[in-house]
Amino acid sequence: MERQPNQRLADLIDEVGISHLALAKRICRVAEEWRESVRPAHTQVGRWIAGQQPRGATPALIAEALSRKLGRRVTLADIGMAGTTTSPEVGLSFSHTTEDLIETVIELWTADLQRRKFLLGSVDVTALTHPAFEWLLASAASPRAREGRRQVGMSDVEAIRSTSAMFAGLDNRFGGAHSRTAAVQYLSDQVTPLLSGSYSSSIAAALFSAVAEFNLSVAWMAYDSGLHGLSRRYFLQALALAHHAGDRLFGASTLSAMSHQANYLGEHRHALNLARAASHGIQHHDEPLLEAQFAAMQARAAAAMPNAADECLDALGIAEAAWERHRAGEEPEWISYFDESELADEFAHCFRDLGQPARSHEYATQCLAAGDEEYARSRTFSRIVLATSLLDQGEVEEACTVATRTLPRVQETASVRCTTYLRDFHVRARPYATHPAVTAFTEQARPLLEGHHLPGHRPTSPSDQ
Repeated sequence: MERQPNQRLADLIDEVGISHLALAKRICRVAEEWRESVRPAHTQVGRWIAGQQPRGATPALIAEALSRKLGRRVTLADIGMAGTTTSPEVGLSFSHTTEDLIETVIELWTADLQRRKFLLGSVDVTALTHPAFEWLLASAASPRAREGRRQVGMSDVEAIRSTSAMFAGLDNRFGGAHSRTAAVQYLSDQVTPLLSGSYSSSIAAALFSAVAEFNLSVAWMAYDSGLHGLSRRYFLQALALAHHAGDRLFGASTLSAMSHQANYLGEHRHALNLARAASHGIQHHDEPLLEAQFAAMQARAAAAMPNAADECLDALGIAEAAWERHRAGEEPEWISYFDESELADEFAHCFRDLGQPARSHEYATQCLAAGDEEYARSRTFSRIVLATSLLDQGEVEEACTVATRTLPRVQETASVRCTTYLRDFHVRARPYATHPAVTAFTEQARPLLEGHHLPGHRPTSPSDQ
């Protein structure tokens, strides 16, 4: 059969305004990130336009390269290559029908368990923009009944919630890498037949909400493990699941979690926009604890941006005022973790980034005095922030004492974030490298700083994360 020219691809390349050589180079960069052995030359771009269908992951690489250049999500259909591959785009869309959503999350869980290489690649933050915008503008979804082989009831939903809580507890105690694969295996083995089963509209709402919470927990586990591209896929599907559950509040909370990750990765402007979207998404709901948490995320992003100190302080004021309005026990159960200790921790992080170590020390101390060890990993972060505040005030020996006390906790935690906090403290201590306390800390922390304790992770620097 005579090949038909791929006009869709040609039109997109024209819209982007780049040469075939420039596109080929962009595809090679994406392929390197995704660990795919695809290195097209500019001549192959011409062949694709002429109608040749590339194989394997190449169509998805083309779509990703064009997405990054255009600043919007480009699908395989947009480039005239739909159906040419089992898409490495999996999890990067916002499904508008429940059947598409079910198919997407099952495909994501399956690809994750199969350890598909493309899942290890980065996902540009712009991939979050369009789904977040769609969620923000979408009307509230009405969960729908479904007919399937297996009858699903509330006991099934409660089993999902209990299991999700168990894995969240393991994550908090031992880090994201400890049991993430087991959590995904549960989703694949136990939740897949439920999503494909038979249920009423009320059960559908509860089911999709429970799976959204579970997916969000897995997203946090991947984030904590340094698997940021994979984490973003789970975050986006948690957002879509919350939407189809009719759970507007949880959808907004998912955007806030996406903001947290973007800020950690240094994408502060995007982090600020995601936190603002979360706040905007609940503007017609009286949920002061959520308002406080979302404002704190805005403050965290602004604190790390140049010339945004006033915006940070304004957001902290909003967070504090909203906290004062909230009444314990009236909030959704999944946000009840955000207590006085967590709020103080956000303030401590913000003042650290604003270069106000005395105030950071005040709030870090308040956080640790108010908190318990249920969220042990979070308190490890808080202690390292406390150590940093002491270091930045010239209290080198006390700072190293506090930091050294975190080492056993970091040692037993499969958490890339914990080691990144530790490395940040180590970098900040370099001006005092000859101080005996710094020398002693560095020697004790060396195996952790080099990443030898993390299963399956190569040594990295903070900038790698």
